[in-house]
Amino acid sequence: MNLALIGALAEIRMGATLRGRDATRPDPQGSCRMIRISDISDDGVLRSGGLLQFEPGEKIRPDLVLRVGDILFPNRGLRTTACVFDLPETPIIVGAQFFILRVKPELALPAYIAWLLRSTPAATHFAERRKGTLVQTLQRRDLEELSIVLPSLSRQAAIVALDALALQERQLSAELSTLQSTYFQHRLHRAAASS
Repeated sequence: MNLALIGALAEIRMGATLRGRDATRPDPQGSCRMIRISDISDDGVLRSGGLLQFEPGEKIRPDLVLRVGDILFPNRGLRTTACVFDLPETPIIVGAQFFILRVKPELALPAYIAWLLRSTPAATHFAERRKGTLVQTLQRRDLEELSIVLPSLSRQAAIVALDALALQERQLSAELSTLQSTYFQHRLHRAAASS
């Protein structure tokens, strides 16, 4: 069994620090969009429909503009979620409440690393390291020092594919439950109206 530290598999940086009270004031004509923690589900799904659009008051460094394959991992709060950025639009950034991981492609698949970051062992690792009373935070080394199992790239791809099927099954089950409830309520209303 191969073990590796996240810090050996990926370049890790903080998201952009934007200064000023109005630094991210919404602007429908703005040239930049931002992903916030609330835009990512616990399952690592990016809800891209309502991304904040704004005009930065300062130049955004090119290395902070997200690239397809970047992993977004929140460093504040208690949620342990991660997603792989896959939107073709640019420029899109994240704020300093995120770590951005750029995985070395010869070593690991971004989707595999994101899956591991959402796992129970990772959640336990981070729960033991969070600091702060009002807002819990993680340091970069807390992420770098996470030890993970690193199978072959083909095995990583198989795990990612199975996880995607499991997510699809959960989504379909939720939709089915909603449809069943709606159908049942409709039948009850019809029964009440016919009495």
